[in-house]
Amino acid sequence: MIAKALKKIGFAVACLPILIGQPVLAHVIWFDYNDGNYELVFGHPEEGTEPLTPSKFRKATAYDLSREIVPSNTSVEGDRLFVVPKGEVAALTATYDNGFWIEYPDGSYENLSPEQAEAINYENVTNYLKFTKALYSWSDELATPFSLPLEIMPLTNPFTVRVGESLPIRVLYQGNAIANPTVEYLGQELTIDTNGIALVPIGEGGLQVIEASYDNPTANNPGISYATTLTAQTISVPEPSFLLAFGVIGLTTLALKRDRS
Repeated sequence: MIAKALKKIGFAVACLPILIGQPVLAHVIWFDYNDGNYELVFGHPEEGTEPLTPSKFRKATAYDLSREIVPSNTSVEGDRLFVVPKGEVAALTATYDNGFWIEYPDGSYENLSPEQAEAINYENVTNYLKFTKALYSWSDELATPFSLPLEIMPLTNPFTVRVGESLPIRVLYQGNAIANPTVEYLGQELTIDTNGIALVPIGEGGLQVIEASYDNPTANNPGISYATTLTAQTISVPEPSFLLAFGVIGLTTLALKRDRS
């Protein structure tokens, strides 16, 4: 028994560089709304956030119900970044470049500067790009693609899906539906059917962060890996008559005006 346990420990130690390296690739960005603040966060939705590097932030765009752009600024407080719209917001998108990472033979990864990556001709190097789309309302205009390189499209109004039901989604790459992205929800990979549709189950906690990733099949030296998220969250308490039909986010979450989606 002792020898068997030691063998397991030895195997775990041998795999340690892989276990350390892999989460870097799984990081995503998403918007966390709280008390009027739209914060762009970085990390693993099912585990929590990690420090965001503001210099890797590329762009954020705010939209109204008609998909018209709402002017906005960004505010940085240490390793935290906030988008400050100058008007009512129905949706937000953002882009974050997590840089160049080299994969070593032992399965571990190291972040390289652009100059370091170029110096080795990007051999075994991948550029990891992150995107997110946050919906705070719904309209025909918001139901159409936002032209993100990798984008999760809800195929029905996410604010009308009730607990116990599923939200059908499809992943677009460069505006086209793809059949083989990786889609994750609450740390679990979801099955994608022959039509490229995944069903996201809605639990008691409401709709949480949906993740998708896809590697550019034609990119080499460097490779390009995309990760994107979709969130849908109400940012104001609706009228009681609307609450009766509201099934995406629980009433307790509405009262607290905070949801991790």
